[in-house]
Amino acid sequence: MRGAFYLVYAIGAYVVGLAAIAYLVGFLADALVPKGIGDGAVAPFWTAVAVDAGLVLGFGLHHSITARTSFKRWWTKIVPAPIERATYLYMTAAATGLLVVFWRPIPATIWSVDAVWAQAAIYALYLGVWTMMFSATFHFGHFGFFGLAQAWARFRNTPPRSGKLTARYLYALVRHPISLGWMVTPWITPHLTVGHVVFALSTFLYTMAATPFEEADLIEALGDDYRAYKKRTPAFLPRIGRRAPARGQAFVTDRHVGCRDRLSASGPSRA
Repeated sequence: MRGAFYLVYAIGAYVVGLAAIAYLVGFLADALVPKGIGDGAVAPFWTAVAVDAGLVLGFGLHHSITARTSFKRWWTKIVPAPIERATYLYMTAAATGLLVVFWRPIPATIWSVDAVWAQAAIYALYLGVWTMMFSATFHFGHFGFFGLAQAWARFRNTPPRSGKLTARYLYALVRHPISLGWMVTPWITPHLTVGHVVFALSTFLYTMAATPFEEADLIEALGDDYRAYKKRTPAFLPRIGRRAPARGQAFVTDRHVGCRDRLSASGPSRA
């Protein structure tokens, strides 16, 4: 019965996690959601900047803190390991709700594109970047990332499977494709407001500040193999015309998803 409960709990987390992502897509696009980035009561300029930057910081800190090994070691004494990841998704949905509800719009326009064909092209690029970010989860085990694999293994009373993954495709180009997507998406809009810029700059500054700490943890845990991957592969900006890293000698990590997987020819083992 406990295994069945874990599975139902994880399925709910999967649905909630996808819904939170879908809402953020609409929120930044300022379309198809009840409250977008341009909606809500307008506050004094610097008050809005402080509130919005603080919300982005809180959203990022949630992801960073819960990704740390030390936190997970303590957290799994309270939350059973098979639903630790699912619980994280519920927490992420709550953090998303706080960001959306308390976000203060700053509607001053930076640029506006009126041509319908140009708007369509911009939205296509925007959705393409989100698709890239979503597809990156399959590199290190999509269902494990969303907490289903752990609960399914507990339901079946079998050891959790490790997903097959090599340092190719997106992770052969950059070490943090999902973080790169977070930094890029706020700018891809036909109507850029100061609110978008505050979100974008807050995300950029947080990512730049947090990434060295995460990678220091990875170097401490994984040693020279990660140092070699870091030396070969840029963090965010891909090098054109470079060779892909050899299989079995790289690591994948993305702060905002809390992933820390060792790659091998047969697949990752959780670090």
